[in-house]
Formats: sequence, C-alpha cells, structure tokens
Amino acid sequence: MTVRVICDFDGTISERDMIVSIMRHFAPEASEPIIQAVRAGERSVKDGVEAMFALIPSNQYGAVVAYAQAATAVRRGFPQFIHTCEQLGWKVAIVSGGFDFFVEPVIHNLSTASVDIYCNRIDASGSHLRVMWSKPCDEACDGGCGLCKPRVIREMVQPSDHVIAIGDGVTDVKAAKMADFVFARSDLLRLARELGLPHLPFETFDDITAAILDKGSELYAHLS
Repeated sequence: MTVRVICDFDGTISERDMIVSIMRHFAPEASEPIIQAVRAGERSVKDGVEAMFALIPSNQYGAVVAYAQAATAVRRGFPQFIHTCEQLGWKVAIVSGGFDFFVEPVIHNLSTASVDIYCNRIDASGSHLRVMWSKPCDEACDGGCGLCKPRVIREMVQPSDHVIAIGDGVTDVKAAKMADFVFARSDLLRLARELGLPHLPFETFDDITAAILDKGSELYAHLS
C-alpha cells in the first residue's frame, strides 16, 4: 500500500494564487471579469486561463516570469511537510494548473528528487501568450480542467494506494472527490463541507504535518 499525496500549488503551496496575481498586475481590467466567472463556475478553468493569458503580449513574457518568481511566497511549513512525507515513504506529487516558471523553482529549491511535478508552460512565439496544457482532459473527464487532475490521479494511482488531496479552490474539487482524505482551505474547505468529504482544515503546512504525525488524527481513520 502506497500513500500518494496530490498537492495543489496556487493558493496552497503559494500563499497567493499566482495566476490571479499575474493577471491583476499585467491585465487588471480585462482579466477581472474572467477571474470572477471562473470562480463562480460560469466559465471553465481551461477557457478562462487561456483567455486571460491571451490578453498579455508575448514581448511581456520575461516581465511576467520575473514578476511571478519575485511574488511567489511559500506557505509556512512546506519544506518540513515534504521531509515528513519522505520519512514516511509517502509519494508527493505537485499537480498544478499553474506554470513551470513559478512552480518548478520552489520545488527545486527544496533539493529533493522525491517530488513529482505536473504543471503547464507558456508559448510566447506568437503575438500573445498561449497556454500549453501538459495533461489535458481525457475521455473519462467531463472536460474544462486545463490541467486535468483526475487524469493525473488515474494514471498514477494503483488500486491498493491511498490518496490524500491538498488544495484551496474550485479547481481542486474533482481531485478531492477521488481522494480518501482531503486537507482543505478557502473555497475547497467550504465545498468539502458541502459535499461531505472526509477532510481537515489547514492554514499552514504545519497544520498538515501535525495531523500526519498524530496517529490518532481523523486522517488515519480513512487510510486503514
């Protein structure tokens, strides 16, 4: 039996949603209605993110990368959380609808080879930025994900595995429904409560590590 941890990045590992931060910096007026439509479920993540990045001219890509890398603040306790998972033999995958230029530097700075990364990249060869999804929806998904977290889970997880999902938003709901247990904050916490998913709230990764180290925590009732 393997425990697999599927962890979101934007608003979960990072304190801010970096896609939203980028848009509010580079295309604030045009992107805001799209941001709100995606959050309200009126527009798919895939469609919304593609539309937002298409607002930014490709000659600003270098500035976007520099801004995102400077603005990414990591939520407290994340390195210790990774270390704890490594000690337990748990497999951690960062599964993000975000982009390589701000996800990968954070993970690589941990100096660990044990974390898998699934994220996307930007094509700046045209007049405006274009999103390149690394794991688009497969035939088993109802579509619209952008990076399809359910697809990643289906391809990764074996029948005997246990899955823990960690996230903060509406883009994490499909993965949370497939998990044995969820650590949730913000919108995902509200939705986990509404859907009756087994979960614990968190604000920092110290909260998650404490639950992992407490064999009497609710988590372990769902990993047996």
